[in-house]
Amino acid sequence: MDTRISRRKLIAFLGIINLLFIVCLTARSHQPNQSTKTIIRRLTLVKEPLEISFLLKGQPVKVTEGVRAEEGIRTQEFEGDPDWLKDLTLKLRNTSGKTITYVVLNLHFPEVTKNNSMALDQIFLGVDPDRKFRRAEVRLAPNETIEIPLASRSDEIKTLVRVVGDLSAENITKLWLEMHAALFDDGTLFEAGTLYKRNPDDPLKWIPIDK
Repeated sequence: MDTRISRRKLIAFLGIINLLFIVCLTARSHQPNQSTKTIIRRLTLVKEPLEISFLLKGQPVKVTEGVRAEEGIRTQEFEGDPDWLKDLTLKLRNTSGKTITYVVLNLHFPEVTKNNSMALDQIFLGVDPDRKFRRAEVRLAPNETIEIPLASRSDEIKTLVRVVGDLSAENITKLWLEMHAALFDDGTLFEAGTLYKRNPDDPLKWIPIDK
């Protein structure tokens, strides 16, 4: 038997094995890390009336913060298990200097889309005087905090992502959080980055407050 031919076959075989190893390693490196969870907030110069922080399983979340200026967002990344949404608590602190009586938070899920729109769950706290839904009253004084465990909304979120995106909540790794609206006890309203007062000619309508 020609040992030179055997050696060439061995070298070729080892080359193929090495190539397969590199391909597998590269493919693995491009797979998303399912244990990394991301909370997304919009970049803004507007001073919002609520400071929002997060607890995971009752403990402050150790996050890696980042800014994506080209996308207009900032991110907070941390490690979590598949039930991270159920384990997450939103902690709101009133930084407005006024008492807040009504709050609307928007929870978007970027991985769950339909007709180019993200799935949306809304959290309402307190009573909106223009809409007589039966909710417990809230009076959040300046610097006071309130906690919102998402565990209480777990079934609702699971249904939302299943119906809209045909996904399991355990596959969700991103949450886009927006502080949408806050009503103050002086009758003014913060909504989508703008401060409003009631229109004296039509109390059911709001007009921007001139700065």
